[in-house]
Amino acid sequence: SDQSPTDTVSDWGGISPVGSTVSASNSRTDTDVSALNDSRLSIGPIVQNQSMQSSVANSVEVEDIALCPRDLTNEVKEDLQNKLGFILHALAASNETVGYCQGMDYIVAHLLRILPETVLYRAVKGTLPPVIKSKLRKNGSSMPSPRPPSPARAGSSAALVSALEIDESSLVVEETVYRVMHAMLTTYGLQHMYWPELRCLKTCCKVFERLIEIKLPVLADHFDHHGLNVGIFALGWFQTLFLYLPSMPTATVCHIWDIWLVERSFKIFFRVGTAILFLSQPILLNHELEGMMTYLNTFPDATLLNPDILLACALQIKVTNRMLEDIEREVTGQAPMTAAVSDEDVERKAACSPCR
Repeated sequence: SDQSPTDTVSDWGGISPVGSTVSASNSRTDTDVSALNDSRLSIGPIVQNQSMQSSVANSVEVEDIALCPRDLTNEVKEDLQNKLGFILHALAASNETVGYCQGMDYIVAHLLRILPETVLYRAVKGTLPPVIKSKLRKNGSSMPSPRPPSPARAGSSAALVSALEIDESSLVVEETVYRVMHAMLTTYGLQHMYWPELRCLKTCCKVFERLIEIKLPVLADHFDHHGLNVGIFALGWFQTLFLYLPSMPTATVCHIWDIWLVERSFKIFFRVGTAILFLSQPILLNHELEGMMTYLNTFPDATLLNPDILLACALQIKVTNRMLEDIEREVTGQAPMTAAVSDEDVERKAACSPCR
């Protein structure tokens, strides 16, 4: 493959905070910036929900940062880990019903990788949304530079901070990433993936398994013959929005997320998952259980994950919200949906359900 290690979304990620409690209280829909500041001092350790994934995370020490690229210094890794833990603690404090669940760290880590340069540039230009209350502080001055260098020339958030002489204690990046993740959890329904006992996530896996039977019957028979439970690999895919795949290119994930955020429907994740299995079918059909699991956990040839290949294939696979609604009702034993339910009603439901 021509994908370099630093071109994948899993180059680094944080080991989740140690410990975690899941409260029965109702989640709050909004949190002010004080939750971010307080979280550093008062939240304490939080406990992870049970995870079915993370062979990578189990191979490193808790104090280390998972999946690090070789070109990051220890100081940069520590800084990224601190920001990651800071944001995850704030998210857990602001949504007590969900708390913290493994899988969130992958998503926040990805946001920390792709957003800082843009956030800092827009902060200096004064074009961040008003909801972001944190302000940039310049070393020795309260006013930002009127002509910041472009993020492309700065090369990294650390370089940009240095070039703009920004006080590193500013929380503008952390708050922005926190608010983006909070919006994903609430407005876009991602919190359903992390409900206690992972009930909704497991339902998604059952829906996906049935979808494979419909779209890829030969492969479904092969899985069944060798006793391969789709949930073994699909849980990690859906829980991290495909960041769990170690060779998944950043561009592919960003394309997938763009479609999800525009459509406000999780159906793109089912289409992408089906496309991955379709493109992998020739290899999977020639392996037994152990070989299939090794392949699905590593994807040694990342060519099929290229956005021009994977997304083109996924968008050719017809999956509708009504189809997912029908399958969900089937796998959960609910009554079939009546013909009187309009497509518009299904679309509205899809905006708040991770299975549609």
